[in-house]
Amino acid sequence: MKLRSITDIGIKREDNQDNYWCSRLGVSGEEVGIVCICDGMGGLDDGYLASKIVVSAVRDFFLSNSDIDGLLDILKKSNEEILNVSLKNGSKMGTTCTILYCKGGKYFCWHIGDSRCYKISNGCMNKLTEDHSALEKYRKEGKEISESIWKKYRNMLTRCLGVKESAKMEVYEGSYSDGDSFLLCSDGFWHYLDENDVSIEDLSDLGSMVKKCISAGETDNITVALLEV
Repeated sequence: MKLRSITDIGIKREDNQDNYWCSRLGVSGEEVGIVCICDGMGGLDDGYLASKIVVSAVRDFFLSNSDIDGLLDILKKSNEEILNVSLKNGSKMGTTCTILYCKGGKYFCWHIGDSRCYKISNGCMNKLTEDHSALEKYRKEGKEISESIWKKYRNMLTRCLGVKESAKMEVYEGSYSDGDSFLLCSDGFWHYLDENDVSIEDLSDLGSMVKKCISAGETDNITVALLEV
């Protein structure tokens, strides 16, 4: 397995509210690839803190457990912790969370919010996750998304960690083969993917891809990780 990742504050934000963790671990004699990306929201420090709470909990869990049982409980506790910190500080914060776990030809993906996971196989890129966003809700309802609607709701989530007492994670699972890859990213990166034709070769240089996002007008934080299995 090969892992590459990069994060960039972008050209407008005063801080980077994205947090992520990637690792290749040995579990029961097998190599495991793990990627976790969280895109925080809130004030200058609040969004960063929310995403940091979740990424730290996920990292500690996988570094001390040999399987995936119990991860949803960890995410539930992280949700509660963010809520408690929000009440204590008198400010609202939250975070997206997308986690990928690959082992022995099988993948699991836990997801909430609008960070994304794509699977790349035989030269084709397919989105595994569904955005929990106002725009996605509009699309599913068959409503036309005008430019004004897009600008107003492009950053509005319908589900994330840290805002409500209950936060339902979507769980996806499937298989992969040698030569497949997985791309995980925050919305600062996939905005560019949605608007442009991107080849697999383009993804060989994530740094250049991030520069293209910024040149195309992206102002948000940008985080992307590529796991080649």
